[in-house]
Amino acid sequence: MTSLKSENFEVLYEHEKKKREKAEAQLEEANQNLIMSTELIKEAVRKYEAIYRKLLQLKDPDYKEENLNEEIELINNFINSLQIKNTTIDESLEYCYNKLEKVSRSFTVVINQLNPKIKDEICVFYLVLRALDTIEDDPKLNKDTKVKLLKNFHLNIGNENYSHEDIGDEPDYVELMQNYSHVARIFNKLDEKYQRIIEEITKKMADGMCEFIEMKGIQSLKDYDQYCHYVAGLVGIGLTQIFVASDLEDRKIMEKLDLANSMGLFLQKTNITRDYAEDVEKKRFFWPNELCSKFTGDYGEFLRNPNNQAIDLLNSMVNNALSHFTQCISYLKCLQDKTIFKFCAIPQVMALSTLQLVFNNEKVFYENMKISRTESIEIVSQCFNFEQFKVLVENFVHKWKNSLDSKCELFQKTDSLLDEILLAL
Repeated sequence: MTSLKSENFEVLYEHEKKKREKAEAQLEEANQNLIMSTELIKEAVRKYEAIYRKLLQLKDPDYKEENLNEEIELINNFINSLQIKNTTIDESLEYCYNKLEKVSRSFTVVINQLNPKIKDEICVFYLVLRALDTIEDDPKLNKDTKVKLLKNFHLNIGNENYSHEDIGDEPDYVELMQNYSHVARIFNKLDEKYQRIIEEITKKMADGMCEFIEMKGIQSLKDYDQYCHYVAGLVGIGLTQIFVASDLEDRKIMEKLDLANSMGLFLQKTNITRDYAEDVEKKRFFWPNELCSKFTGDYGEFLRNPNNQAIDLLNSMVNNALSHFTQCISYLKCLQDKTIFKFCAIPQVMALSTLQLVFNNEKVFYENMKISRTESIEIVSQCFNFEQFKVLVENFVHKWKNSLDSKCELFQKTDSLLDEILLAL
């Protein structure tokens, strides 16, 4: 009997060994093919570099050679990141990046180009907070259950057995909660200094979410700022802490966390303004009553039924969001790492473009509006340092100012805010 067991073990061992060797050979072949592909891409970059220089100089005489060198360096870094090393592929890490692309394509782009020192950390940070948001946003959960889940979530960030079968209002969010163990596994591999930051920010955010669940809505403009601080400003603060912990940014930026908070507020308020139709349809109300009450007793009544008061309210919401952009500019001026700058600046420019799109636009009350894919690509490809960021913002601001054909008080306020942005640049 012992001899038979030994023979069976040897047969099984040899079978598994051949499977492993075959898999390693396939991985090596795939790696070589990818290396070959990236070399071809590199050659294309080298081949057309001279042409790019001539074209760009013709298009913009002020375009400096160092700008192009920076852009090519970023392209080369991205190409290098594509190459697969002949090591064991981490299934959980692969899941995290695949899921990141499903739940946020825009953030996938800026996270994937980050310095490798913080790329995985920020990917996990985003997914942890996406899971927390999924709990907050689920209309199926009653108040007590939701508060309990939110309050305890920070204790389960690294719990590899943590999952929920039916939480989430979108299929990709449900699937994330079902397979949260992958996020937990990668979280547990992070350096403790990053784990502490993620845990602390997550706990503060969850406590803030619970505070507003208990309040049953957003009443004052002060409440609005506080809510956006909890769900987005804290993200800006947490990211800043990660940047500094990695030594990619100077510790002096920790003295300007109010600017980091404004980075989050600007993005969040832009989304809240843009997402009116989707949120109202799902019975989620984030527009502050203090502002809404100037135009209506129930701003939900404007859904697919906008009037002049609705447009004025919309423009007031846009102005409220726009008021944070000068501080965003101040924050971006503090950044040193090129990949961190792109990570932070690109979403801000996209949000500014989004505000311009929704301003005075009644379509907001019918559908969820987004800037075009072409415009998104242009922003991503052009926003690689502060000089180019400045050019993009100036173009958006001048275009916006030229569209302000009314002398009403709200338009004048918008014009004034846009002038402040130009001065801050």
